[in-house]
Amino acid sequence: MVEFTQEKVSVQNLVLGMYVARLDRPWIGTPFPIQGFHIKSFDEIRTLGSYCRYVYVDMVKSKIEVDPSAKSRPARSGRKGKEARAYVNLKVNESSYTRTRGIKQEISTASNLQRDMAAAVESVMKQIASGKPANIPATRKVANRMIDSILLNPDASIWIARVRDKDTYTYGHSVRSSVWAITFGRHLGLRKERLENLAMGVLLSEVGYTRLPTEILTRKERLTMEEHETMKKHVDYSVEILKNIQGINEDILWTVRTHHERYNGTGFPRGLRGNQIPLLGKIAGIVDFYDSVTAPRYDEEALSPADAMARLHEMRDEEFQAELVDEFIQAIGIYPTGSLIELSTGEVGIITEQNLDRRLRPKVILILDRDKQPVKKTTEVDLLSYTQDRDGQPVDIQKGLPDGAYGIDLTQFRLNVLSRLLGLGHTLFRH
Repeated sequence: MVEFTQEKVSVQNLVLGMYVARLDRPWIGTPFPIQGFHIKSFDEIRTLGSYCRYVYVDMVKSKIEVDPSAKSRPARSGRKGKEARAYVNLKVNESSYTRTRGIKQEISTASNLQRDMAAAVESVMKQIASGKPANIPATRKVANRMIDSILLNPDASIWIARVRDKDTYTYGHSVRSSVWAITFGRHLGLRKERLENLAMGVLLSEVGYTRLPTEILTRKERLTMEEHETMKKHVDYSVEILKNIQGINEDILWTVRTHHERYNGTGFPRGLRGNQIPLLGKIAGIVDFYDSVTAPRYDEEALSPADAMARLHEMRDEEFQAELVDEFIQAIGIYPTGSLIELSTGEVGIITEQNLDRRLRPKVILILDRDKQPVKKTTEVDLLSYTQDRDGQPVDIQKGLPDGAYGIDLTQFRLNVLSRLLGLGHTLFRH
């Protein structure tokens, strides 16, 4: 059961021992660890005061009992007619799942599973389009295998998900979104049964495309308003198709039915709002949005993962529930595995693995030097130890970069790095 355990507290009321789980601004751009922290010194409180007016304190993780008088009262929001409620967050049962395999041990399995998932979704779509019975048990089986893999190590599946196949958008979008969804659900501590329903709902959410005109599905440019209205019908079509298939339960149906609904009622097809949207539907909506802007369907520029997270942060308590947005950022990270980033040194690299205790200090394979020239020999650095450059200046992640930055064919780089991780002996650069 999802519980609420966090309270909004003014910075001036903070005391040692409190666990700061959220800020009133994005973590990026502050010197604090993105996973949250216990306040250990008055210097930390002073530093918090230079960045924030209030923070969100986890009542369970705090090492002291929080005095109720310290909690901030809800304040008037700048949005007309809207009362800003005391912001509390979802209780995350992260102790349910621990990483028991390294990325190098799990990445081959993850690669095969995402290929199998794409094949399963493609097969179901073709079966439905031709009027044949959909092989749901086979899809469920591969979804469960993917869940097992992500429970062991989500970084491996996230890495594979970042290798985009532009020729199979629908299947790729469904598979990637399911990876984000399972990783998110894992972070929230959802039971495996619910993870399965979430994965199935996300994987099958677009089977209604089989009833849409081919010319709409194959368009590379943005749709006209009329075509967009036609496209929106895929939700009802998906529900109509799935509700008559054995093995599809109500949890899956509601995930499909509500993945385009929005927290403020601006979504479709029913205009549901707030808690009219079930938890799995809210999760499905967030992951669908995240994947659609980082790997867009149409010929438009993709957002970097960091920019996508910033966009989601701006949409908190409007299109998406604030608590879930912040937990999603925690689960996936501002700079997820496989992301292209630029360091404060000017060097450019790809994140290969997360350091769980310091999400802003991951392991990175450097591919461009500080002059933006290809490195002569690729090197993996751990930002936990690579903290200063040759001039003694601090080394940090300066920003996330979108695919194609500095003319980099990121898909090919990811494939080459993947080959290295799999021990296939390929080189990172092809001259």
